[in-house]
Amino acid sequence: MRKKAIIFSLVFVVILSITIFFYTKNSHNNSNYEKDNNIAQINNNTNDEKHQEKDFVPLDYKFNPHVISKEYLKIYGSEIEDLFYGFCDAVLDVQDSFKCPSVERFNQILEISKNCLPVASQYVSKEKIRVENGIGYISYNIEKNELRENIEKFKEKVTKLISSSVPYKEDSFIMAMELLKAVANKDKFDVGGDAPNKALKLQPYRAIMDDIGICQEISGEYIYYLLQIGINATTCSGLSKNKSFSHMWTVIELDGEHYHVDPTHTIDHKDSLAFFCLNDAMRIQYGDLDVNSFSFAESSKINYKVNSERFKDLWGAQTYTIDRNNRKIYMKTFYKGEDKEYAY
Repeated sequence: MRKKAIIFSLVFVVILSITIFFYTKNSHNNSNYEKDNNIAQINNNTNDEKHQEKDFVPLDYKFNPHVISKEYLKIYGSEIEDLFYGFCDAVLDVQDSFKCPSVERFNQILEISKNCLPVASQYVSKEKIRVENGIGYISYNIEKNELRENIEKFKEKVTKLISSSVPYKEDSFIMAMELLKAVANKDKFDVGGDAPNKALKLQPYRAIMDDIGICQEISGEYIYYLLQIGINATTCSGLSKNKSFSHMWTVIELDGEHYHVDPTHTIDHKDSLAFFCLNDAMRIQYGDLDVNSFSFAESSKINYKVNSERFKDLWGAQTYTIDRNNRKIYMKTFYKGEDKEYAY
């Protein structure tokens, strides 16, 4: 019995040695993704404080009352920016007026506020606006004390989501990626398109506050978070090839190039990058959409050709992990579950 045990032990040691030899060899050749990924994860966990102080700059996010998509400046003229910021200050301070030259400008400002100050779009009464002698007069659809409370809740919720999902000031596409995951994990798609809170309009404000929405709400919510951290973004809508349905998503600008990002479809693939930074060809493929129907910022004045393939290696990612220390993204693909790396 003892002899058998000794023989078994020797055999086990030999097998283990051979296994370790080949495992080490494979790891040395970077073919064993799982080990490398585990090491990266351990490094992230055990050295987080050290790396945060030495290598990474905290985002240190603070709520920004003044954000606007560049596309609106092209559509309405650059002078709309200061007018809109004056409106933002008035609403956030629950004031009754702001400088505004015309009713037309007031309506443009309200249109901009849907994605650039959603709380204003929710609570400013469009039916009661008026302009006299260069002053726009604001009417609210709830009592001012309640509005003040809701504004604070809005700012707190926006701040909490951004601060918890984007800890560092880093490459813009990484921050956009982290916000996309946060939205996908936070929100639920409203299949019926019917607000559970009947007091809320079908606008981005509802998605931000109630964590539920349809495509135009969720895409607008994502836009607002991106603008808050300095990434330009706007909407894009389109029809299916057979004209049976319409859809809206987000277009973001990175290093002067535009990319399609679909936060609504990402809800069904929470850990995936299948709908992140697509070009026109992939946007058409992932949605059976007609590129000739695309409308940017809901205006005929904006027309982008989205051709960049910069992020094509990410499109097949079913799951991913960001390794900030080595500036790599480790992915498991939809196709055969292959392991891949993306260096940035």
